[in-house]
Formats: sequence, C-alpha cells, structure tokens
Amino acid sequence: MFRRISYKIALQFTAFVFLLFLVNGALFLAADVLSTHRQMRFRLERMAQTVAVRFELEGMPFKVMGMPPNLREQVRVLDAEGKTLFAGTFFEDVPVDAHHPWAEVTVGDRAYVILTDPFLRDGRRAGFVQIADVLQYPRKDWGGRITLYLLVSVAVSALTFLVGLFFARRSLKPAEQMVERLEQFTQDASHELRTPLAALRSSLDLALHNGKYREGIVSAKEDVKEVTVLVDRLLELARLDRFVLRPAPVDLSALVSDAVKKFRPLAKEKGIALEGDVTPGVSVTGDVPLLRQVLGNLLSNAIKFNKEKGGSVTVRLTKHAFTVQDTGVGIAKKELPHIFNRFYQANSSRAGEGYGLGLALAKRIVELHGWKIGVKSKVHEGTEFVVEFGK
Repeated sequence: MFRRISYKIALQFTAFVFLLFLVNGALFLAADVLSTHRQMRFRLERMAQTVAVRFELEGMPFKVMGMPPNLREQVRVLDAEGKTLFAGTFFEDVPVDAHHPWAEVTVGDRAYVILTDPFLRDGRRAGFVQIADVLQYPRKDWGGRITLYLLVSVAVSALTFLVGLFFARRSLKPAEQMVERLEQFTQDASHELRTPLAALRSSLDLALHNGKYREGIVSAKEDVKEVTVLVDRLLELARLDRFVLRPAPVDLSALVSDAVKKFRPLAKEKGIALEGDVTPGVSVTGDVPLLRQVLGNLLSNAIKFNKEKGGSVTVRLTKHAFTVQDTGVGIAKKELPHIFNRFYQANSSRAGEGYGLGLALAKRIVELHGWKIGVKSKVHEGTEFVVEFGK
C-alpha cells in the first residue's frame, strides 16, 4: 500500500516539475526570440539609416568605398523602381524584393533576415536600402531546439521521479512502520486473548455441566482477572505508541533507591538477596511514572526468574547507566534478539508467567527518552539488563 502511495506521490511531483519545465521553457524561448529579433531589427535599422544618410550626402552614383567591408558585403541599394544601384556579394543570388520590410531567406545552409528600409531625397522616396544578417533563431531550427529541450526536461523529470520516490518512501517509512506495528499488535493481541477467553468459557461450561457453580464462578473470575491484566498491558502499549514525552528533572538516585526498597520484601519472601549500589546525585530529564515502570518491570523479572533459594539481584546506578543483574535461569543466546518483542517469552522456564509484554513496555519507554537498553545473559548463570542514559 505504502509503496503504491510513494509511487503516486513521486509521479505527481514529477508531473508538476515537468509541466513547470515546459511552461518555463516556452516563456523563456518566446522571450528570448522576441528580444533577439527586436535587437536585430534595431541594429539593422541603424545600419540602413547610415547607408541612407551616405546616399543623401553623396548622391548619384552611389559610392560605398568608405563603408566597412563586413557591412558592404551584406548591403543592397535599390532605386525607387527597384533597380539595383549597389549590391554586396551576399545579394548576388538573392532575388530583388522591395515589397516585404522583413523577410527570411536561406543562403547555403544558413538562414538570414533581410530588412528593406525606404529612404528619402528632397522629401521624396528615392529608393530602398536592404541589410542582411544571420538569423539566430530560424524557424527550421525550432523543431530541433524544442526536441532537445523536451529530452532535457524528460531526463530532469526522470531524475526528479527517482529523488521524489526516495524522499516519499523516506517520509512514509514511519507511517508504514506504525501500520506494521499495529497489524502485528492486532494479530498478537487476538492470539493472546484467545487462551484466557477459552479458559473462561471452559470454566463456565464445566460449572453448568456438573452444577458446581461456586467453583466455576471462582475459576471464571480468575480467568477474567487474567484477561483484564492482559488488556491493561495492551492499552499501556497502545498509549505509548502515541505518547508524547513531557520531560522534567528527575532525581534518578532517589527513584532507584525507592524501587530497591519497594521490591526487597518480595525478594526476601522468595529467598533472594536484593542489593542496591546507587551513586548519589544522579539526575536526568524524564518522566517519573514511566521510569518507575521500567525499574519495576526489570526488578520483577529479575526476582521472578531467579533461583528459588539463594539467588541475588543487584541494582547499580552510575552517572551514565543503571543495570539490573540477577543470578537466575538466564536466556539462550539465540533468543536474546527477540526478548523485547511483544508477547515473546524466552524459554520454557518462563512459559506461562506473564504475557511477554513487560520488556516490550520497558524498551518503548527507554526509546521515548532517547536512551538505549541492552541485555547480556548466559543460561543457568544469570541476566543483566543495562539502560544507558548518559554520554
């Protein structure tokens, strides 16, 4: 879909550029031709006047010895009846025509323009002066010039299409990724919701079948609770996808210390030692509730997937990062690239515990802050999550 849209945008932009080239080219060519012809006519009229003045001063016979050679070769003087009084070499093969003040002729393979200007003597028309010059924009060359301009326009338009397609795809990439995430999110959510809803239906069917309504209702309530938790997590992810961060100064040292203190009773209940190594005075810019959620997700996972007895969790905070390290079951190397994916559960030891959304939430929150989150792990040795926030 987005590929088709990008092509459509690029084509529309290219059509606009091509049309702009055509209009600009037509206006430029017309203006250039008119300006060139106007300047040529003005120059030829000046030259004709010079010849006419010389004729009036010198009279008959017409003398041209004092005229510049280049002018003399392209001048013809006619009397009032059209009889040639003088003709330069250019006019040897050009028939006499005194009826058109502005004419185009072809001599050899070049086009020329001939100005025919009448001159007076004693207040009466005494003859005509004809001046020839090379025509810079002959009509026979217009087809070639227009074809060349069209070819250049097509080449520039093709380049414009490629550039426009590149930028269109680049601009649409975020929207494409968002739609892909939405589609994947919908598929995953549908898949995950099937299991607890199926369990809920089974509990109610069983209760109706054996008449143990209380047990069925209690079981159904547990299933509904699981669905509620899952839906809440899904809504959190959906909100984060369009969440606009409102940064504020945060005492990260205090936040980490509070998180360690909060989770220590849960760790103690499971026989796990939870220790904090917190550098005081570490401040960042961020969103406190979201950062608290990241810490909570990482700490709850470290406790949940630790050894049953005798395990440990260590939380460290420096000026550049904080880490949560445990001595739990670990994660296989091949599964590490996928653990931040939504609904992904690393291995069978974690199966059935949660929905695989906690780390996806943590990663999204960290990215919203412009930070990075990474993981190191070895099976049966433990896992360490690192959140980098400083340079």
